[in-house]
Amino acid sequence: MSSVRMSASVIGSAAPTVPPLTPATIRNLGDKLYEKRKLGALEVEQLIKEAKEANDADKIANILAYLTNNFAYSPSGNQRKGGLIALAASAIGLSSETWRYINKLVPPVLKCFTDQDSRVRYYACESMYNIAKVARAKILAYFNQIFDGLCRLSADPDLNVKNGAQLLDRLLKDIITESDSFDIEHFIPLLKERIKVQNAFVRQFLIGWITVLDSVPDIDLLDSLPEFLDGLFRMLSDTAPDIKREADNVLCEFLKEIRTAPHVEYGPMVAILIPFCSSKDEFMQLTALRWINEFIISGNEQLLPFSAQLLGAFLPCIAHSVRAIGEEALKANSSLLQLLHDTNKEFAISEFLDTITQQFLNRSVLTRLAALHWVLILHEKTPSKLIAFLDSLYPPLLKTLSDSADEVVRLDLEVLARLSSNDTYFDKLMNNLIHLFATDNHLLETRGCLIIRQLSLHINPEKIYRTLAEVLIDEEDPDFAGVMIQTLNIILLTSTELFDLRQHLKELETPESRDLFTVLYRSWSHSAVATFSLCLLAQAYEHATDLVFTLYVPSATIWSTSRRLRCVCVRLCVCGSVCVCVCV
Repeated sequence: MSSVRMSASVIGSAAPTVPPLTPATIRNLGDKLYEKRKLGALEVEQLIKEAKEANDADKIANILAYLTNNFAYSPSGNQRKGGLIALAASAIGLSSETWRYINKLVPPVLKCFTDQDSRVRYYACESMYNIAKVARAKILAYFNQIFDGLCRLSADPDLNVKNGAQLLDRLLKDIITESDSFDIEHFIPLLKERIKVQNAFVRQFLIGWITVLDSVPDIDLLDSLPEFLDGLFRMLSDTAPDIKREADNVLCEFLKEIRTAPHVEYGPMVAILIPFCSSKDEFMQLTALRWINEFIISGNEQLLPFSAQLLGAFLPCIAHSVRAIGEEALKANSSLLQLLHDTNKEFAISEFLDTITQQFLNRSVLTRLAALHWVLILHEKTPSKLIAFLDSLYPPLLKTLSDSADEVVRLDLEVLARLSSNDTYFDKLMNNLIHLFATDNHLLETRGCLIIRQLSLHINPEKIYRTLAEVLIDEEDPDFAGVMIQTLNIILLTSTELFDLRQHLKELETPESRDLFTVLYRSWSHSAVATFSLCLLAQAYEHATDLVFTLYVPSATIWSTSRRLRCVCVRLCVCGSVCVCVCV
């Protein structure tokens, strides 16, 4: 056979002026009866065989061009049907030489996929089936166009067309499975576009193809997963149970592959998964959280650049009303905690803190507690680096002291105490507390005792009281100062957390205890009753008696509980007793 002659004839041949078919064949192909059209197609097949055996490429090209222009593109439905049957017969007649004419056989058939006549669409499926069956892997040059056509035909309203499309679909899958030349990169953009279609039949069609392509050893579909992962996840909310189940099965298979894959590009998939964690569809949300947890476990330190975004995705889900979702969010939280605990690599603390502080306002107590716990973890992991962000972190932490849940306030105070291990920030905390109480009387009345007592569990109570007293000495608002001192005094006298401090004040035998008493006394002077009780606590009974007479106003027969004592001196006399000098 002359390959040179064959190649030259295939390229650029035009439709002949004299029909290459007999008048009888032409009549049969355009007949309304299927049997007559079939007979005409058999005559075409015989003509093609004879031309092939005679190495007459020009005649073959002329026949194919005539069938295309005068039948496949004809305005008559019967002629289009006959042309489609004849093109399929031509492929059968060409047999192993079909690939040489694939560019002439496939396009007219593809055009008929969108024909208005459902019978023409059916014959187009049948014709393409026969061409593909002969051409095998060579048909893959038109795979995208055929796939796109089948995608549309899978939702065809005519059942016969659907059945014909399914036969062609199965054949194409067989060809793909046995082929080693499929261009997956060329196909993925089409899949990415079509996977957005919400029609149930189209979705089922796409899931079937994704499953088949993923099963082919020579095709690495995992690398292209980010391109169509969003569409797969959206199928989880499909109203058809079968679609939802099949989509979930495909996603489970991909997740198994990710666990064992030597290299996975997590970044693009993380960006896709995060929005689904807040989906209103509970199954979609649960699946997204499972993927995130698996990513953290499998990807390990590869997930560090995305850890803040992941935290923001699952923290709000911890208290979800659906138990499975809440549990999955907690698993993801634990996995990320473990990752940060084990890693020695750098991560973006500022992004973490932005995410965490946003969750301080979450409606869920569990989420707010988890967010506060993360601050403790970051402080434990990188205390020196966290210092740079304390100025921006303090305001939301102080605001959280007004939280409606006591357990949140307790943990918030623990966080503030840990962050205030530095003297500079401890003084800042005490000043901020005074300012907060001064501007929010309700907080002082309802939470003042809780706040001071909880802080005393984490910070030396003497340090707290000494600093607060020094700040309050020069307080310009006497009403606030009086209420604040009375609150501190009640805590000092009654709380178990301050037992050691009370013991320290009971015997003013050391310079330290006398100095502490002096500092407290000067500040306690904002409240006469508090001053008197402080003296009783310190067992300065003689001075307490003097104080009673000092505060007594005979002319009015009342006790002046609002008078402020202006100075105090505490010293140990030669006789061993404690002397307190005071002026009003």
